[in-house]
Amino acid sequence: MKWSIALLLAVLLLTGCTSSNTFTKINKGESFLATVNIKDTSLTFIDENYHSFATWDISEPFTGALLLADKDTILIYGKEMEKVQAYSLSAGKLINSWEVGKGIVNMQLLHDGKSIVAVNQSNHSIYFFNDEGEEQDIVKVGKSPLTVLQGVEENRLYVINFGDTKCSVINLETKKVDFEFPIHSSSTGSLLRETKDEIWIGGHGDGDQVEENLYIYSASTGELKSKLKAPTMPIKFLENDEGIFVLSHGTSSLYKLNDQYEEVKSKVVGVNPFEMANFKEDVVVAGYDSDEVYVMDTETVDVKKTIKVGEGPFQFMLRE
Repeated sequence: MKWSIALLLAVLLLTGCTSSNTFTKINKGESFLATVNIKDTSLTFIDENYHSFATWDISEPFTGALLLADKDTILIYGKEMEKVQAYSLSAGKLINSWEVGKGIVNMQLLHDGKSIVAVNQSNHSIYFFNDEGEEQDIVKVGKSPLTVLQGVEENRLYVINFGDTKCSVINLETKKVDFEFPIHSSSTGSLLRETKDEIWIGGHGDGDQVEENLYIYSASTGELKSKLKAPTMPIKFLENDEGIFVLSHGTSSLYKLNDQYEEVKSKVVGVNPFEMANFKEDVVVAGYDSDEVYVMDTETVDVKKTIKVGEGPFQFMLRE
């Protein structure tokens, strides 16, 4: 009996220590660019002037983070994590956790601000949660889903299955797969341009076959509209007023395309870049193996500033 009480007290003390871990508090009104660093499992917070001002060291094997609609709660997730963890930025601490099981590789907040999509690679499914972590629906898709894109006009969710050769299109009203269309193998990196009826999809390639094309499919039918010669391993796309930007993992370079999809600028940036985003009036790129963020001029594609971050920046999280 004495042993049981001692053990219980030890567990409570350990639990208390874990829950009391606090991090630098992030003011609610403060804009930031944060890197999700998966080698040292940390978050690096960068202000509007591109100065690093906080680092959170989190002892979990996470691979991604998601900012919720309240602009204060972030979800931390990873394929090997049994739980999704919810942190308050302003409190600087863990406030909740969701029992979801292993397999989550991507999470996205839908445009209604309340529904959260979680991509589970272990059981090849898309989970729908509310913002309290309550499971609403599960939809089976193709093998090893990875990328999801919400189409607002047609109220659809496009699921790009990395381990398959099809894109699954989910009706967000019925939570059922409306149709699927064939895509190239090992697809990753995507851009949805609804007004142009286009989905751009890139990838690493399959086996020893390196991907050197990007593919443009019809968003409404899935028909292949065009195939463009691309830099080796085009794995990320984004668009802004200056043009369309393509990040090449194979050449560690950023490419800028014009309205005719012609390359007009390019620049080597970082070592093994995996991620980029629009932040303020710039494009920012994360160098996975150089542990740096590169601030790129959108007109010239020159590097304006370099910021040292944690080890293995793999994803961005923005609050503007």
